[in-house]
Amino acid sequence: MPANQRSPESSRWYVLGAGAMGCLWATALQSHLRRPSATALIVRDEAAVANYPGEITIEGFAGDVQRFQIPAFSSLALAQARSPVQNLVLSCKAQDAESALAGIAPCLSDTSRIVLLQNGIRVQQTLTLHRPPGSVFCLSTSHGAWIKFPYHVVHAGQGNAWLGLLPPANTAAATSALTQLIGELPASDMHISIDHDMASRLWLKFAVNCAINALTVFYNCQNGELLSNPHAKNHLQALCREISELTDAIPECPVLPDLWQHVQQVATATRHNYSSTLQDIQRKRPTEIEHLNGWLCELAGRHHLPCPLNDTLLNHVRQRQTSHF
Repeated sequence: MPANQRSPESSRWYVLGAGAMGCLWATALQSHLRRPSATALIVRDEAAVANYPGEITIEGFAGDVQRFQIPAFSSLALAQARSPVQNLVLSCKAQDAESALAGIAPCLSDTSRIVLLQNGIRVQQTLTLHRPPGSVFCLSTSHGAWIKFPYHVVHAGQGNAWLGLLPPANTAAATSALTQLIGELPASDMHISIDHDMASRLWLKFAVNCAINALTVFYNCQNGELLSNPHAKNHLQALCREISELTDAIPECPVLPDLWQHVQQVATATRHNYSSTLQDIQRKRPTEIEHLNGWLCELAGRHHLPCPLNDTLLNHVRQRQTSHF
């Protein structure tokens, strides 16, 4: 059924995960779709629903503040009611993605479209195996956002976003599915483009996150300080060199562009942002480090490749996490 003929229920977009990116994309969708309750949040449980203030506040990088009234439901309530979820943005942490999706499995059909926002690439590869071909999309973004208060998010850096399929499928059907989907997403406001080589895009984002995220925990700083602090900059450059050597040697990794140059661009564009890993450490929550530097070190070990800088940073973040629990 064409998008403009769908019922409000079937055309609603659900965003599972109310972190910084989940809130940012929920409000962007609501602003774009311009329908009452066009977007809804899916949160952990009824306690989270009870604590939800009924609206999300977005503080723009220009200092403007907007508030969006968006309903919230628990995964359990939706699953018990078998409420249909035809359009889903999965924005929870990588380590929670599989269980989160399983929690709303009764709501999903073979025609449900799922857009993945997770860092890394391992979880994307896993989730696409369990869904019908062409129903799982990946969204890679360079937007910067961090949580100032619960459900109050600072959009700290205007970035871009790329939408594609994994595994890539440059066919007429894939192009049609991507074109239809991007028409329903806030393509203009969030600068979304279609990418037919999503694997390369995700590997590059993975490499950038491996370079930036753990290092912001090590120096306890915003992204931009990795470049303005001379010692941190030297550390970052050395880390990029090691990551590039690893990705060049790992057979499953596609050829990537110059990582140091790309990392400098991302750190500059998101200079006022706190990486998601540092935000998790500050909020005493589990991080995605096992899906970033942890997985890189695992891949390096499989191929007998040394990775001392990544290994040191991985252990540093693990120790910081352990001290919370």
